[in-house]
Amino acid sequence: MLSHLKGSLWPTLETPFRGVEVARCGWGAPEALRGLPPDDVPGIWLCNSETGGLPAVVQRFFLQKGEVRSVSWEGRTVGACYEDAYAEYVLLMGVVPSDLGADRVTQTASAFANLEGALESVGFSFHDVVRTWFYLDHLLEWYDDFNRGRDAFFESRGVFGGFVPASTGIGCANVLGAALMAGAIAMRPKPGAQASRAMLESPLQCSALDYRSSFSRAAEITTPEGRLVFVSGTASIEPGGATAHVGDPVKQIDLTMKVVSAILDTRRMDFRDVTRAIAYIKRPEDRPLWQAWLSAHGLPPDFAQEVIADVCRDDLLFEIELDAVTRF
Repeated sequence: MLSHLKGSLWPTLETPFRGVEVARCGWGAPEALRGLPPDDVPGIWLCNSETGGLPAVVQRFFLQKGEVRSVSWEGRTVGACYEDAYAEYVLLMGVVPSDLGADRVTQTASAFANLEGALESVGFSFHDVVRTWFYLDHLLEWYDDFNRGRDAFFESRGVFGGFVPASTGIGCANVLGAALMAGAIAMRPKPGAQASRAMLESPLQCSALDYRSSFSRAAEITTPEGRLVFVSGTASIEPGGATAHVGDPVKQIDLTMKVVSAILDTRRMDFRDVTRAIAYIKRPEDRPLWQAWLSAHGLPPDFAQEVIADVCRDDLLFEIELDAVTRF
């Protein structure tokens, strides 16, 4: 069933779509996001003052068949449960700390506790998590603090000894004013069912764990229906972990896409199998360079949602995350 989860981009929420809506993600200038409907489905609502002229857009996720059960935590709808013949899934979106006035370190610990609490409220644990998203307000000021908080949580829960989720960490404010907003997807095989997950390596990079950034380069869910690959937020990082092509956005984009292509190739996939992608571009003036890369490689201009946002290092100018599906 997870392979039937589709993302669609619409300028408004009124556009009809067949299926059951699971979640929403919105990006835009703060004033453009005001007046959106209440969170009747879980959502991540992000806002930056610098949008590069991009209009406010909403990415909506639909389950083409099946039923969805809402997940509530601390009075908010923050997730959805659904299943297929082989596994049960939880998608969490828009999880925030309990005290939005606390310091960033405290908010980080609280966000992880709330992710775990929301999962446990529907019978899952953090050990079932396959992929995470973290959007940090003013990320470049405190990304190291966030990483230390994530490391501490992972250590306390024994995550490093098991499955380390794929992840994205991006600099972007949110409409609630929290220091960070989080999301996750978890999978639990049904008894006796053929469903599994695996952490994937990046052939052109070292493991992010080698430089104490606690995520897998990619993760994969496999069932008899097919394979679903989550590629983590990926940027221009050389095999030793340092930033490659500092100051050169063209080369950073090209290397990033070569890295992603190499990950997909290990799963006998390519860019034609991509079902969802988000390109995070640090500087608005670099958007034409990304579009030029797409054109040169035969990919459509809307291959990825474009978001103007800070990447986790000041010298990284471009990052992309994506999902890809192949059917057996």
